[in-house]
Amino acid sequence: MLRCVLFDIDNTLLLKKPTIPEKVFQLAAPGHPSLQMDDVEKAYAASELWQGAQIQKENETGVRMPDEEYLANVAAVYQEALGLDGEACRALTELFSRSCKKAYQLMPGAKGLLSQLKEKGLPLGIVSNNHTGIRQALEEMGIASFFSCVVLSEEAGLYKPDPQILRLACQNLGVPCEEALYVGDHPFDVLCAHSAGMKAIWLPANRFMAVPDFIGPPDYTIHTLPEAAAILLPLAGAQ
Repeated sequence: MLRCVLFDIDNTLLLKKPTIPEKVFQLAAPGHPSLQMDDVEKAYAASELWQGAQIQKENETGVRMPDEEYLANVAAVYQEALGLDGEACRALTELFSRSCKKAYQLMPGAKGLLSQLKEKGLPLGIVSNNHTGIRQALEEMGIASFFSCVVLSEEAGLYKPDPQILRLACQNLGVPCEEALYVGDHPFDVLCAHSAGMKAIWLPANRFMAVPDFIGPPDYTIHTLPEAAAILLPLAGAQ
């Protein structure tokens, strides 16, 4: 029985514009004329896996890497993958910082899917490794009202893939984790959902993203949000 649906934000409901790979390409291409966008997308996938593994390590040890060091490590993944020089690496560190202005747009099909789920009477929630300021973006994009619960890592002090962050959302919605489903773009979103005892729909951010073997396959894989309706609506109707 499906009684609620939880969503990630970045690359799931909202898309940064320009995207991180687009920004990296714009920054690095002038000094590296042979650079291809596919190379940057591959590096992005590698950087996301590094971040997931790092946050998992921090969850286990209770020791958070300082932001500046964390961002420098992310930039270093790109530097190694793309053969960037030190100056480009330092520029990437600044690019990834929170102070760098970010613009968002809705993921294609997001509002339509949320409307369909609401019409089915399903409570909806958000669980995201994100900062408080993202609430404004949700308002500006016109989707904040769809959600009965928003759990952000910065506010909760919990970070995916710690399953407790999903359990907190389910507790707030009054739904057992086994009767919830999580939709996210990150391989470690799958790990988080399965660790919490719920199923996962994985929406990979690009074709180079892969779920590591130690995590195991997602329950469902989609490539556009509207595809999720074909999975979720029958489950909601089965009540």
